[in-house]
Amino acid sequence: MKHLINFSLSRRFRNKVTVILHLLIVTLLFCFVFSDKIIEKLFINSQDLTNIYYDSSVSEYINYFNEDNELFRFKAGYKDKEINLKNVDGWIIESEFALDPMTSSHIHVLIEDAIINKWLNEMSFESSNMVLDNIYPDIKEVTLSKVGVSVDKQNISMFLITGIYFAMLSFSTMIANEVVYEKTSRVLELVLTSVDTSTHYLSKMIIGWLTILIQILMVGFEVGLAILIRNYYDQGLGLIKMLQKYGLIQVKANTFKEFLTALDINTNLLSVLLISLLYLMIGMVIIQTIMVCISSFINSVEESSGIQAPVYIILLIVYYTALALNSPSKLNEGLGYYFSLTPVFSMLFMPMRLLLLDVSFYEVGLGIIVSLITLSLTTYYGAYIYNIGILGGLNMKKKKIGDKK
Repeated sequence: MKHLINFSLSRRFRNKVTVILHLLIVTLLFCFVFSDKIIEKLFINSQDLTNIYYDSSVSEYINYFNEDNELFRFKAGYKDKEINLKNVDGWIIESEFALDPMTSSHIHVLIEDAIINKWLNEMSFESSNMVLDNIYPDIKEVTLSKVGVSVDKQNISMFLITGIYFAMLSFSTMIANEVVYEKTSRVLELVLTSVDTSTHYLSKMIIGWLTILIQILMVGFEVGLAILIRNYYDQGLGLIKMLQKYGLIQVKANTFKEFLTALDINTNLLSVLLISLLYLMIGMVIIQTIMVCISSFINSVEESSGIQAPVYIILLIVYYTALALNSPSKLNEGLGYYFSLTPVFSMLFMPMRLLLLDVSFYEVGLGIIVSLITLSLTTYYGAYIYNIGILGGLNMKKKKIGDKK
């Protein structure tokens, strides 16, 4: 078994395709962390403020527009193919093409603030304070359920979990393809002269597990390297500003260090991420085990591609179902609750519950135990099914060869 594992891992990672793949990943990572510089070089005017032209009907409000905004610059006059602002029987935002939702919402907010500021400025100090107390009342939200992770941490954590999920999704049928290749290329017949089918099956399971771990570690190292180099360049100043400008992050920070400090990463968040990773890995190994058992009955590459498509569709359905039920009320009861304890489904539903709700230790433990029991059963009975599929397929081939003779 040891030699099979060493041979498979060496063949998987010491080849040109793997090197090219990781060079591509590193290139994409560096393009992302230096995206502000790339955009600045390729699109010279992309970092400039968007011009908004206004006529005389808006002049009395122009001093009340928020001058601290980093998106727009107001200019007097009118210009075709630009954004033009009018105030004729109501405010009109004129543009050649429809504005994107983010730009439109920003302009609406600026207009509303300008109107309120002008109105308040024309009132006495006492009256303006009274109005402010009424139009901006002191409202506090009290949430009875305890949530251990803030909204910003939830968004970033969900991004990581989703990324790992789809990365594992690409590896879920990898070992199954390898089994099909060995069968169709007649390599498996030579291997089974030295080891039995159970040993070969277990080696494939271990190879799949180690491959996922090694890939995660390699990608993690590459991400860390890209961030360290950008941090050395300008501590992430340009990238953070660009992400804030386009509303991709809400945290107020200027550098990577300030960003991490603002997130206030604590032991609670780390424990949630570790438990989520455990659920993801157990779920993917269960899927991988099932796929290897199915692949043992496949005798051609064409049949293999026909099996993979439904598996991808099922896993995508799991993902979109999790997104549809991604709210505290839906995850605390009904399908969301039961899916968080159901093997395979739990690899997405339980991480979401951990991010949004205060999940008890007993529920987390129960979900892990149920998943481990399912993994044990699929592994144990999978060896039996794998034995039937492999030997049955090989015997059929030998019979066909004998018939030809």
